Amino acid sequence: MRRSHASKRWHFPAGDIQAEARLQMDLGVHPILARLLVQRGLVTSEDAHAFLNPSLSHLHDPFLLPDALLACERLKIALQKKERILVHGDYDGDGVTSSALLTRVLRKLGADVDVFVPHRKRDGYDMRVPIIEQARQDGVTLIVTTDCGIQRIDEVEHARQYGIDVIITDHHTPSTSGKLPAAVAVVNPQRVDSKYPFRSLAGVGVAFKLCEALTRHLGHPVEAFRRHYMDLAAIGTVTDVMPLLDENRVLVKFGIEALKTTKKVGLSALIDSAGIDREGLTARSIGFSLGPRLNAASRIGETTDALDLLLTTDPHVAATLASKLEELNRSRRDQQDLILGEALAQVALQDVQEARCLVLSGKGWPGSIVGIVAGKIKERFNRPCVMIALDEITGAGRGSARSINAFNIFNAIDSCSALLNEYGGHALAAGLSIDGVNVEEFANQMNLLAKDILTEEDLLPSLEAAMEIDPSAVDDSLLEQIEFMAPFGAGNLEPHFVSRNVPIVETKRIGPDGKHLRLTLRADGLNRNGCVSALWWHNGELAEALQGIDSVDLCYQPQFNRFRGERTVQFMIEDVRPLEW
Repeated sequence: MRRSHASKRWHFPAGDIQAEARLQMDLGVHPILARLLVQRGLVTSEDAHAFLNPSLSHLHDPFLLPDALLACERLKIALQKKERILVHGDYDGDGVTSSALLTRVLRKLGADVDVFVPHRKRDGYDMRVPIIEQARQDGVTLIVTTDCGIQRIDEVEHARQYGIDVIITDHHTPSTSGKLPAAVAVVNPQRVDSKYPFRSLAGVGVAFKLCEALTRHLGHPVEAFRRHYMDLAAIGTVTDVMPLLDENRVLVKFGIEALKTTKKVGLSALIDSAGIDREGLTARSIGFSLGPRLNAASRIGETTDALDLLLTTDPHVAATLASKLEELNRSRRDQQDLILGEALAQVALQDVQEARCLVLSGKGWPGSIVGIVAGKIKERFNRPCVMIALDEITGAGRGSARSINAFNIFNAIDSCSALLNEYGGHALAAGLSIDGVNVEEFANQMNLLAKDILTEEDLLPSLEAAMEIDPSAVDDSLLEQIEFMAPFGAGNLEPHFVSRNVPIVETKRIGPDGKHLRLTLRADGLNRNGCVSALWWHNGELAEALQGIDSVDLCYQPQFNRFRGERTVQFMIEDVRPLEW
């Protein structure tokens, strides 16, 4: 049976002919690049030039972060008195990279540092009383959190009662009550009173900026600090899907360059294990290869495996740990596929047109995997999704939520706080814990909130394409200029183009079990033979449906394919239409 395909809506943002002409004249850029810049809100030559030419000089003053100076002063005292410090991180890729960064920097400065990252199931998210009790027994007098802590009011007070000071570094949204933990310092650009110019740093970005502030505070050269630690900052920022704009753009661009020549044996082993060509390393390499391997440690095994990999100086230990993460990542993919199938079976029992927010739950689901599956359900149905893993014995649930741009999932979950034990997160992603008896009412409330907010238009899947062009316009010169827009990722997606009635030369299934699709398209002037390969991942089944069709409209990302010293243009297909099926 031929598989059918429902195309998405292709949305084209408005242009500004005058602004585009101005950028063409002032910067000497390709007219298509000028339009891409304007579409991103870069209408002045100064802003566009800064975007195309990220510089370390674009990094903001770290002392503009709330309480940064207070944190530096307390850390300086701890260094002088040789106090025992505990770095307390999180279990995800952002948490382990920020923990490794803080630990490495403080140890380099001579600090007596221990580091703790929680086990997802055994320890739970964020700072807990048992960890504080253990810290007291270990003689810790200062706890520095990273990528967590902003809502731990009671726990910080508990530490204070034992004479343990706390410095919180975090990037998550503070409590809607506005109350902050009574820590020595709360370094978070998301604070209501924050005057920091950029609010969207990852947890590792906040840690990096605090360490830069401390480096300056102690009179050490900032350049050496940046050179040594920007690789970790890049991994955490991309892995946590932070927008690659403003300061994050600088951190990731220069962090990728640092990764290519990193001296950290753990990162080298991770790159080699993932089979990544260092010269071709990109933000995509981090997001789809390095990040998932680091995250696999906490999803399937022990978070400390990822942390130890980032801290070790022993090449043999690094190789062993990288190999272990490789195995864990394979196991994670298998579990993910199983849960996705069960979740889709639940969705099939619902009226998807009526359900504005999909709340799915299951016993035996690993809480560490449900966030990934929630993201896939959200993408497939273009609706916010909450996946809740229920303990088979206690009935307690741990959930992960993913959302579309039109629905702030954190605010929605906050509105249901009376039904929850804990929660936290961002506009597009959040986590929660809930008693099983409350799941049904929670689902009802979330759906009612979504019905009030989301319109029919919001729920229609769509793609934003920059413009319609003839495929032959995507030549080497244009692609070379588009590459200046990298690093691509959240907030700065690779541009999509639409081309109409493109002739099909060949249709072929490729990859394991023919799961992917490759179209060979006629595009005069491109490559040596006037043809271009167009790849469509996970759509091999459409090959039969395309047989006998002479031409196709397609939405795609153009890019260079570099292989064995040869560079050719290829298209990465995002959607096709109309097809005569």
